[in-house]
Amino acid sequence: MSSQINRSGGKWYQLEQEWLAALRKDPPQTVSVSIESIRYEGDSMRPTLFKIKYKIGARRVKKVSIENKPGG
Repeated sequence: MSSQINRSGGKWYQLEQEWLAALRKDPPQTVSVSIESIRYEGDSMRPTLFKIKYKIGARRVKKVSIENKPGG
């Protein structure tokens, strides 16, 4: 994974912060996450695209795509 998407302000980091905030509520909310690595280029074992589905509490499922490159 590109270190840029997981750094402060990166898309992956922002998702993790949203999930963390939900888990820290009193009472904690339920967080369900599904992550798929769906695209690879050439013979690389490193995915170039992630599809994430997540649900917090009773809210609707959110879908996010993050490219594995600086800035996501």
